[in-house]
Amino acid sequence: MANKSMAYDHPAYLARQIVPVALPATAASTSVFKFAAFTSIKVKRIDVIVKTAGTADAAGYDILNGTSSVGSVGVGTGAAATFGTALVSDVSLSSGGYLDIKTKAASATMATDAVIEYEIVPGANVTA
Repeated sequence: MANKSMAYDHPAYLARQIVPVALPATAASTSVFKFAAFTSIKVKRIDVIVKTAGTADAAGYDILNGTSSVGSVGVGTGAAATFGTALVSDVSLSSGGYLDIKTKAASATMATDAVIEYEIVPGANVTA
């Protein structure tokens, strides 16, 4: 398969994409997931839903672009099905760039599912 740049109005550039992610329980300030860009993209938001409640009020996630914070979401001791959103509006990642999702506070039990919503920057190379 080859990489190519398509017309700015091609559906690959118009439709937003999502990536589902499982975020397991772990220690504080621990990276639980890295989302790497396969081409130039803009991350729009990250939604989190609690599967297992945390044990600390400060439990949640920090979202980093490399080493720079671009957002966070707190879920604390929220019960299962509690919902949170990290608005990371238009965080640009070039091909090979990544977002690092790290835990905020120690919580022996907090486990969540997340969805990363992004769009491909018009003119970026895609696999065809």
